[in-house]
Amino acid sequence: MFLKKLLNRRHDLSFRLALWYAGILIATLLCTLVILYAYLGTYLRNQVDSALLNELREFNTLYSEGGLDAIEREMELESESEGIGRVFFRLVDKNGQTLLHSDMSAWRGVAVDQIQISHTRIENHYFETREIPDQDFEARVLVGRIDVDYFLQIVHSLREDGLFLSDLATLLMWFAAALAMIGVASGWYISGRAMSGINAITQAAEKITGGQFDTRAEAGNQLGEIDKLATTFNTMLDRIQTLVAGMREVTDNIAHDLKSPIARIRTAAELALHGEKQPAEYTAVIANTINECDRLLALVDTMLFLSEMESGTRNPRLEDVDLAHLVHEACDLFQPLAEDKRIALSIQQNNATCIVPGESATLQRMIANLLDNAIKYTPEGGRITVQLKSFRKEALLVFEDNGIGIARENLPRIFERFYRCDKSRHHSGSGLGLSLARAIVVDHGGSVQVSSRYGHGTVVTVSLPRSNSL
Repeated sequence: MFLKKLLNRRHDLSFRLALWYAGILIATLLCTLVILYAYLGTYLRNQVDSALLNELREFNTLYSEGGLDAIEREMELESESEGIGRVFFRLVDKNGQTLLHSDMSAWRGVAVDQIQISHTRIENHYFETREIPDQDFEARVLVGRIDVDYFLQIVHSLREDGLFLSDLATLLMWFAAALAMIGVASGWYISGRAMSGINAITQAAEKITGGQFDTRAEAGNQLGEIDKLATTFNTMLDRIQTLVAGMREVTDNIAHDLKSPIARIRTAAELALHGEKQPAEYTAVIANTINECDRLLALVDTMLFLSEMESGTRNPRLEDVDLAHLVHEACDLFQPLAEDKRIALSIQQNNATCIVPGESATLQRMIANLLDNAIKYTPEGGRITVQLKSFRKEALLVFEDNGIGIARENLPRIFERFYRCDKSRHHSGSGLGLSLARAIVVDHGGSVQVSSRYGHGTVVTVSLPRSNSL
């Protein structure tokens, strides 16, 4: 049952993280233990070699003081003190003939060959490790020179060292197994702890998918990265919820702006069908229908144009445009409308021309939208000033009026599609003018700033880059 659960969770990230953690820990541990075991084996062998070399030096000293008799007595003493099965001594001449030896009952398979003697003649001593016939242990063999004509063979049993290393290997294996189990448990705990935050975010996402849009992931009590993910996730949800609310408002505005002209068209057509009408009346109905259709088409065209610019799919054909000329044309166009409301419309500029890279038609549309807004929300007898300031790298176009102004709480949203400060829709319009104006400015690499005081007027500042050719 447990194995089945593990197999079912083999694709889980937490399960894989636990396996990776445990695998890396076990591999690192095994490498460390192998290195430790090899180091101890080398250390013990070096200790044996050092002891054998000391024995060789002692025998050389004894030979120089007492000759072969002294060597023979020392062989017997060393063999008896350390044990016949632990050490063996043999003295041979340069031809390999045995002259003296200790008790060799446990060492009958050990001999001195010419290869060992040849190495000893060159380096004064020679080490090797041998397997001993009929024994379950190895021995360390030293063949060293005694004076000029003799060679001493010392054989030291590695039985105790082998048993020690065997016991150590068993202990290290148990130690490794225990640490591996601890590693698996720790990896499982750590991965579960790390994934708990992600699981919480997943559960929140599932609830949101089910329609609980106010659900948020818990943040503040998770690991650093998970907590940051949860905070970012919640911020994203807040942003999405704001966008959804904005889309609903936009949808309501679109429905209102489309419903009104369609209703007027239907009412005019319905009235035209009841009773006999004069030709002039039918002509008026048709003309009214065309006007309403033109309004609908203009609204749809503006929305499509705005969407194209904001999506970045539109490639404007930039050319050098005289912004001063466009401003004068727009002001001349709106002058009669301003005069009807007895509004003083004036232009101020510091240079006769102001060349910027852009599209003449879209820039003209932006200027017209901003002028139309200024005239629409400036009462009779007011004033509107259009200032054009030309600098080396930028051009500033400032629209200043003393109209009704914009309330502080409405300023952050004035560039949103279909947003209108006038909720009663007392003034005509679709709420797309400022959105379109800003999109055109941004599309030309510029920016728009608005400052306003309610009841004291509004200042709209447009910044556009100057042409590089100047």
